[in-house]
Amino acid sequence: TVPGGLGDETLPHLPFPEFSFAVNVSGPEDMRRVCRMFLQYGVDSIKLNLSGDNLVPHANAKTTWMTDAEVKVAVEEATLRGKRVAVHARSADSVKQAVRLGCKVVYHASYTDNEALDLLEANKDKVFVAPGLSVIFKLLQEGTAYGIPPAKAREMGYEDELAAATESMKAMHKRGVRVLPGGDYGFAWAPHGTNATDLQYFVKHCGMTAMEALISATRYGGQIMLMGNEIGEVKEGYLADLLLVDGDPLADLSILLDKKRLLAIMKDGVFHKAPEIAASRSSRTPSYSPTFSSATA
Repeated sequence: TVPGGLGDETLPHLPFPEFSFAVNVSGPEDMRRVCRMFLQYGVDSIKLNLSGDNLVPHANAKTTWMTDAEVKVAVEEATLRGKRVAVHARSADSVKQAVRLGCKVVYHASYTDNEALDLLEANKDKVFVAPGLSVIFKLLQEGTAYGIPPAKAREMGYEDELAAATESMKAMHKRGVRVLPGGDYGFAWAPHGTNATDLQYFVKHCGMTAMEALISATRYGGQIMLMGNEIGEVKEGYLADLLLVDGDPLADLSILLDKKRLLAIMKDGVFHKAPEIAASRSSRTPSYSPTFSSATA
């Protein structure tokens, strides 16, 4: 981040960079130094906070904080080492800046205009967008329990942002931009393990079918990790990352949030949760005792 941007937690009387959850940079050469430091540590991507966020009173989601020169250097350094740049970009200007300068993963993209949408569409085979809708939906719905009642959330700008974000995602989806679930899970009101909630939002608010929502979490998931030929689909030669589900997610995506209905979970061909077939067989399935002839045994 840059001084004053999302992630800068320093204060005049506590000017300690260790207090921030992001590293502060000022200017392109400072950005180069910090990127090289992290690349030396072996990171897979560099993330930049291009826009503000409604959690930051002086830097809301419609503001943009980094210069083109700073972003360009980060992309240059990451590309030299075969890495990518991901961005926090809620404002329309930050989305355009990210795509124009070669950032490959855009988180949020809540606010867009025709120029931003045109850029995303023109680069739809290179760029991924993960809006992180759940953290906004849940804050507006359940924030009272965490000290942010609905009136306060609206005052902070979240109702406006949610309306803009759902319209942006509809437009991107129509244009063939890859929109994925995930992002910002881990907040108290959007805990880890509830990530599949995004799929329901995609269908209800963003114009996707249930199948398209599932593809966004599977096929596109492999592609965003640059492993599209290894994971994300059920194909010969792919890693066996599989769910055995009690029910039809295409008819009811909420099944994926019910741990009792995830009968088996396989990762890389190894069971993380082995199926208890007899105990878990749905009451909808009639009992039967199969017999086998010697020819098929």
